[in-house]
Amino acid sequence: MTVPGYLTYYFRDGQKPFEVLTDLDPAHAETILSNDTLWRADGTYLAHRKDHECRIRGLFIRKGGHPVRQHPVYAILGESPTGPHDLENEYARKIRIPLAAFHRDDVCFTYPDSLYEVPLDDLGRLYLERSVRPTVHTMEELAGVIDTYRVYEIHNHYIEAQIWNDRPLRPFADGRYWMSCTKR
Repeated sequence: MTVPGYLTYYFRDGQKPFEVLTDLDPAHAETILSNDTLWRADGTYLAHRKDHECRIRGLFIRKGGHPVRQHPVYAILGESPTGPHDLENEYARKIRIPLAAFHRDDVCFTYPDSLYEVPLDDLGRLYLERSVRPTVHTMEELAGVIDTYRVYEIHNHYIEAQIWNDRPLRPFADGRYWMSCTKR
C-alpha cells in the first residue's frame, strides 16, 4: 500500500488553525470542553490528554525524534475514513499539508489514534481498545503500519499524526489553504 503524501488538519469554525487544546490556559480549555458535546467533558480529559502527550513525546524522542513543542498539533495521514470516525462530518474546515513539508524529527504517528489502539487478538483479528501504552511510529514505519493493519482497505480508522514543530505549519495557516469539509 502506498503511503498518502499529505496530512490533513481538521478544525471547527471559530477555531484558529493549529490551535492545541493542551496549549491553552486550563480554565479556557475546560470551558471549550464543557461547551462542546463532541469532546469528553467529564473533567478528567485534559489532565489525561496532557499525561498521554508527555508519554508520546518521550517515546518519539527514544525513536530519534526532536520535538520542539511540548504538546503536539494533531492531524491525520491522508483523508478521513467514512463511517463512525469520519472527521469530515465533525469539523467545518481542513488543511492539507504535504508530508514532504516535514522532517522526520517533526512528526510521529499512532494508529488509529493516540488514545486508542487496534491490537490483534489470538486469532489475528483487529479490535479497538483504549490505549494506556501508545505505540509511536516514524515516517519510515508508515508503510509497514498500513500493510499490517490494512488501514485503507477494510478499517474505518485513521493514522493520527502528532506534529511537534510549528515551523512546517506556518505557511499553511493562511486562509488560502483552508478547505471546507464535505458532509457525507
